[in-house]
Amino acid sequence: MSSSFEITKNWLLNSGIFTSEPSNPNFGGVHSFYDEKNKKFAFLYPEITGYYASTMRFLYENEKNEKYLNFAKASCDWLIDLYEKFGGIIQGISPEGITKKYVYSFDTAICSKGLLDCYIISKDNKFLEYAQKLNNWILTNTLENDGSIKPVKNLETNQFEIDDKVWYKKSGCLHIKLTIPLLQLYKITNDETSLNAAKKIANSIINFQQSDGSILLHQNNKVVNLHTMLYALEGLIHAYNVTRDENYLNCCKKAVNWCENQIQSDGSIDLWFNSRYHSKSSYPIAQLIRLKILLAKLEQKNLDQITKKLQLFLLTLQAQNTDKSINGGFYEEFGKTIFGWKKNLKVNSWASMFSLQALFWFENFSEINFEKEVELLY
Repeated sequence: MSSSFEITKNWLLNSGIFTSEPSNPNFGGVHSFYDEKNKKFAFLYPEITGYYASTMRFLYENEKNEKYLNFAKASCDWLIDLYEKFGGIIQGISPEGITKKYVYSFDTAICSKGLLDCYIISKDNKFLEYAQKLNNWILTNTLENDGSIKPVKNLETNQFEIDDKVWYKKSGCLHIKLTIPLLQLYKITNDETSLNAAKKIANSIINFQQSDGSILLHQNNKVVNLHTMLYALEGLIHAYNVTRDENYLNCCKKAVNWCENQIQSDGSIDLWFNSRYHSKSSYPIAQLIRLKILLAKLEQKNLDQITKKLQLFLLTLQAQNTDKSINGGFYEEFGKTIFGWKKNLKVNSWASMFSLQALFWFENFSEINFEKEVELLY
């Protein structure tokens, strides 16, 4: 087993990014990142806690260690408490305990998937019930006729909002990932409403994908963001797996081909295109590695040199440090400065979770298969 995989796993379990003390009122909650410069964990992030529950299912399916099951249940119980307290999955809780009272459709879907993953390994119906509540909220309140999604609700005004200045406060290609919990619920319950909604969302790809394969962040705007583009592809690969509609698969292949053409000599890809922002981030590279591995397995191909090049770049952002709060996690990105590229000293939770899965699949490529792993893609 890869030492890179093992130290990533150790960071996710033991660094403090996960609130593991049962007496802590936020037991089960996951922090967004560890700030190496200021030596402290950042805000508790419900969306990322949803990813954590899914990550624990991934580890549990491979190792059957009860610790992972217990951590998944703790994370989901924390999310359920938030839902009961605020009436939705809020954006976050600061280290000072201040809550950000916005409910994002995207975050809600990621938490729904975490709950469904926890249900699958725990067989506790409570997690299924709350996942259904979150999915129902998405279907009832956010889904538009064209498959687009209302992005965010302000709990203080009880209104949905759009902010043109903030990319994640607008409907975008990232919302195609909302197909995942809907399709997962369909597979558990045979609920056709979930399947039809998922297809409607997946079909909205035609509003974002360009003839060259790239996927726009927002309609009628030329900006491409690699991270959100890959979110869309994660939704589409799930949609293909359930429906076997070749259109979804072809969209994925075209987009991956575009990504490959953007790879720089060091194995990195810019996060932003047609934008004033410049950075090279770890998490979309991990996402792309995962997708390329799934496509290779589907097509019965070997690991290619491009995937190996991406993996080598990804490992340049893995932290090596004697401090357990840092060692093994993945830094968020290299940012562009007037002096060149500079590592951002935030050890990022979701970058580490995506990288964990990418590294495991990379190291165990010959043993894995498409059908099992695409179910576990988070």
